[in-house]
Amino acid sequence: MQRFFLNQAIEDPQRIVIRDKDAVRKITKVLRKQIGDTIFIFDLANEEFEVQITQMTGKEIVCRLVNRVEIDRELPIEINLYQALLKKDKLEWICQKATEIGVKSITPIISENCVVKELNSNKAKRYQKIIEEATSQSGGKIPPVFNKVKSFEDVILDLKQNELNIIAHEDERHNTLCNILNEKQAKKINVFVGPEGGFSPEEINLALRNSLVSVSLGKRILRAETAAIVSCGIIGNFYY
Repeated sequence: MQRFFLNQAIEDPQRIVIRDKDAVRKITKVLRKQIGDTIFIFDLANEEFEVQITQMTGKEIVCRLVNRVEIDRELPIEINLYQALLKKDKLEWICQKATEIGVKSITPIISENCVVKELNSNKAKRYQKIIEEATSQSGGKIPPVFNKVKSFEDVILDLKQNELNIIAHEDERHNTLCNILNEKQAKKINVFVGPEGGFSPEEINLALRNSLVSVSLGKRILRAETAAIVSCGIIGNFYY
């Protein structure tokens, strides 16, 4: 099943125009679709449609509605990932895999041990595109929100105490993520994962003073990008 995300609300299902350059190229050049072929699209209104191609040019594809698709592949829990900025393209991989799991938002944060201290607009756009593609590939209907970079302290101080706020910490010896999920019922879970060097002791102390629960993800020390996916995956599977 070939699915494409339209960054727009579909107003007229009988004349849906696809103008996204990457989508047009993939449909025409890669998949070699023709007039009369069907594809699946979903939009900003969280609706999914099976549509038939009626017109094609080099710049746009026009489709008409064949069927509305009623499939719910979203998690019953809201997972918000707060990931410290990482070196190279590790955040790109996290965006892809976290989207496949079904997180609702990804917020890059700057913490004390971050080597990377900023995120340029081109990279942010690329991450958003990766999120849209991963949503299409995984059968999701709602692409996660990719937020602007924030400081660790600002995010911590803005959290709501009635939500489940957890922070992955390699030195935690008592609380496992699974135990905390069994003990605390929540509709929204905010997950904090540090950079390559982890969170500093001062940051952990700040987190614990402000409604966060420190959790262990196992006996082994995980890479930051692994910890992000493991934690979100455990939560997603717990509520599946």
